[in-house]
Amino acid sequence: MKVQAKAILELKQWLDLRDICMKAAVPVGSGKTVNTQVITAPSYDSWTEGSALAAADPTLVSKSITLTPFGKVTQISDLLANTSAINFVEAIGQVHGACVRQGILDKIVDAIAGATSPNSKSIGTKGDVTEASFTLANVIDCIKENQADGWMPDYILTAPDKMWYAFTTDYTVSQFHGALADLLVKGEVPMALGLKWLVDPYFELAINAGSAWSGVDGEKYAIVGTKGISSIWAALQDDPLVEIYRVPTELSNYVVTHIDGGADEGPVNSICIVKHAA
Repeated sequence: MKVQAKAILELKQWLDLRDICMKAAVPVGSGKTVNTQVITAPSYDSWTEGSALAAADPTLVSKSITLTPFGKVTQISDLLANTSAINFVEAIGQVHGACVRQGILDKIVDAIAGATSPNSKSIGTKGDVTEASFTLANVIDCIKENQADGWMPDYILTAPDKMWYAFTTDYTVSQFHGALADLLVKGEVPMALGLKWLVDPYFELAINAGSAWSGVDGEKYAIVGTKGISSIWAALQDDPLVEIYRVPTELSNYVVTHIDGGADEGPVNSICIVKHAA
């Protein structure tokens, strides 16, 4: 379908957080709950020459992902379709694709940010009720926290204004001049500190339960993690499905775009949350 093709195109043109997740298989007939496991970072063993080696099972953590349908449904009346100048294939595909992308981002961000006792970096002042912004030095602290637990982070997820503050505040640091030139001159987001910077304007609402940042103690501003480790995604479909049905008594067609999926966090020590002091 043309609408489905457009919805898929729009989905891929925006930030698709499924790219940073470990993909969990969804067997046919497995029901709405997908169970999987993640392995924690092991330590090495020392052995004594001539003695039998002692083996132990790896430490596994069970994860359970509940699949839920989400997407967008739009009613298009015959009168609207026949009198509007809008190209509905373009418009509906764009809106529905963006809604699916928004839902994927929301579920993955919620899963990572909801991890129990992850690493964290506090910024701002407790009780000041003032939204805080982080610097590259704060991001370095997050990297150190994860590395100390045996994980090598390779991405940071945040909102565009937080990225701009971090980059422009630390621009006087000479080692970043080359990387930041692409951002300041071309608007291209560079790699910095060995991390891929993933920015999305919806991130603020996704990580803050649908509300704008207000400086509340403990509110979260960014996530530092490892691709394929820090989050898990499971879905029945790789691409959104589009269904069109007609209700004759309403003289209307309905366009439904949906996907059935869910997310969970990976090993908590592979995650570091930048948050307001509390």
